[in-house]
Amino acid sequence: MIPNKEEEKEIDPAIRRIMQIPDDQELPPDALCDVMLRALESHQLLIRSSAVNQLVSLGKSHPQMAIPKILAALDPSIDFWTVRFGSVEALGEIANKGTVAPLIQYLKLDEDPDFRAMVAKQLGEMGEIAKEAGPGLIEALTYQESPETRENAAHALGVIKVSSAVEPLIRALEKEREEYTRREMCWSLGELEKAKAVPILIKSLKDSDKGTRGNAAEALGKIKNGDSVLPLLHASKDRDVDVQAKVIWALKQLPPEMIVSEIVKSAEGDAFIAIQNFDDYLFNVDNEIITKRVKERKEPIVTKYRSELSEIKTDLENCKVFVTETFAKLTTQSIDDIKALLETEMPNFESKIGSISLYKFRKYKWIENDLFFDIEQVEKLYKESGVMISELRDNVQALLKRMEEEQKKSLIEDSNVE
Repeated sequence: MIPNKEEEKEIDPAIRRIMQIPDDQELPPDALCDVMLRALESHQLLIRSSAVNQLVSLGKSHPQMAIPKILAALDPSIDFWTVRFGSVEALGEIANKGTVAPLIQYLKLDEDPDFRAMVAKQLGEMGEIAKEAGPGLIEALTYQESPETRENAAHALGVIKVSSAVEPLIRALEKEREEYTRREMCWSLGELEKAKAVPILIKSLKDSDKGTRGNAAEALGKIKNGDSVLPLLHASKDRDVDVQAKVIWALKQLPPEMIVSEIVKSAEGDAFIAIQNFDDYLFNVDNEIITKRVKERKEPIVTKYRSELSEIKTDLENCKVFVTETFAKLTTQSIDDIKALLETEMPNFESKIGSISLYKFRKYKWIENDLFFDIEQVEKLYKESGVMISELRDNVQALLKRMEEEQKKSLIEDSNVE
């Protein structure tokens, strides 16, 4: 293959010095490839990084020459681990289909768990061209001695989109102890978009690791299954703000009609629960369709509750009027009138005040919000009426006691006169 001048890169000056290559010397591709593989032995990260970039360029412009040399550098007998790791990194970026089979063998058989992890990662970097690596990556999910290999294999399966990996990923996620690996498994299940993964992802919304919870939420948003509506609503109150953000993103991916259907179904005919769930959704996601549906459901309930509050308000206002009028005529009342007041009229108003409870109007936040000013008015009247009727009873009882004492005194005086 004729090299593409645009793909060729200048040799890093540092590499030139290390390899003692004159500044004006041009190297043929095969010699340049050998030099870059030797440069991978450097203890300096920047040197190795530059060498990897040059190898990638050579692998794309001269694959028949460069790829066999790079594959040979994967041999476990190589003294420098940096050569092996740099070479496999280059192969991942070159993404040549001919390198997939050899890499699969290293993934299965290499004795270095760190190297197997790197191979799994680079197979993922190659994308769907590495489809044939699916079975090997699925098998890597069971490598107990290397959590990083399981993590990278899980991620690669999602990138390559190996549909047969769904059930193995589910089984692996159920028993995985490493949080970073659980994160990647959730992510990949989202990329594969299969409904059978929904139950394990819903369970993962309660994982101890926030990254796993967040990735599970994102995965559910990609799968778009109705069973995830209520669990995502509950997860929107997660203690971690990053998880909350991912949950809200997921909720935005679900079709409005799916949201409506699942909330109504889960409420089992209870309009209050349905509206509460709708409000929880709208608190996080602004949606015109659902807002309209909620308004239609709320209107008759709010009207009924407003009417009940109006009746309570009338009773409390009547109580205030009764107290005011009673105070005004107390001095003209007889003992019998005062006793009747204490025994019949006042208990009637006290009973009404005592039976008033605003709990039902505050039980659901949406009712309290929609009837805020009505509830505030009634609560104010309730406090005022309670104080007024209590003061009235104290005054009436004191007046009755005084009147009875005066009556008794008058009777004694009359008997003494006789």
